Amino acid sequence: MPEYVDPDHATLSISDGQPTIELADVEVSSTEGWSFLHRATLLVVDGPGDEGFLLRRLSAQGGDVAPAGWDEAVASHGSVTVLASGARIVATVLEESPEGQ
Repeated sequence: MPEYVDPDHATLSISDGQPTIELADVEVSSTEGWSFLHRATLLVVDGPGDEGFLLRRLSAQGGDVAPAGWDEAVASHGSVTVLASGARIVATVLEESPEGQ
């Protein structure tokens, strides 16, 4: 089950065109086997087994916390880089199935 990460402990950015999520005070047991699902209101970083993180994409005021160009960078790269407690994870973007559109 993904663990909720408070917005104060997550930073979304784009570095050299690569979408990046930096998680503070979060431990991961493995850097392999991660995937990423992004929607207009939330982000899911799903890891091996029960490991994973759920992040709100909207601030308390209702604004998008993702930087300009985030969706385009995610689509272009097909992955996001997640930095957590010194670990670097590459999470592959999950494609939406035709039934979900």
